[in-house]
Amino acid sequence: MTLVKITGISLFTLILAGCRNDIEQVRAITDKNTHPTQTSHNAVYTFSEKGKKQTRLEATLLEQFEMEGEDDYLLASNGFTMIFFDSSAQEDARITAGNGKYEEKKKLLTAWDSVILTNKAGEKLETEELIYLQDSARIVTDKQVTITLSGGTVLRGRGLESNDSFTQYRIIQPTGDIMVEENQDSTHGKNQ
Repeated sequence: MTLVKITGISLFTLILAGCRNDIEQVRAITDKNTHPTQTSHNAVYTFSEKGKKQTRLEATLLEQFEMEGEDDYLLASNGFTMIFFDSSAQEDARITAGNGKYEEKKKLLTAWDSVILTNKAGEKLETEELIYLQDSARIVTDKQVTITLSGGTVLRGRGLESNDSFTQYRIIQPTGDIMVEENQDSTHGKNQ
């Protein structure tokens, strides 16, 4: 009878041990942070404020994540475009990139992977990462930038600050050659 009790207890212990789930495996399956709550393909969303169209997001793949105790966010992948509109609902500027993340509470869009920003004047900025700060209507980066002006002139540097329409901007650390006419006084900026 002792052998039956020992065998029964051993069998019961093995069954309990076999039914245990690793807590990390359970979290990986049930954690909201690892799976999108909503997925959209070829998505188009228009964002308005006080009845006026502000921006439009077009994304090949858009995933929404709801983060417990953190900022919810949208993740655009496989290519996206963010279009900015002026007060008369005309396109003002446009960002295209391979990937992007919009953090809702911070109102912050981070675009990366072959980022191109264009404005209605035909100027084009190329960089690897760009941040759009919605509350202050500013665009910034600390990465290398190349700006092609509408006439073909190319400006280069590291870092940029701009308004969201990309009409007023400055390169933080400009690099490259600057063409100066021979008869120009380079110390005073006057022609002689």
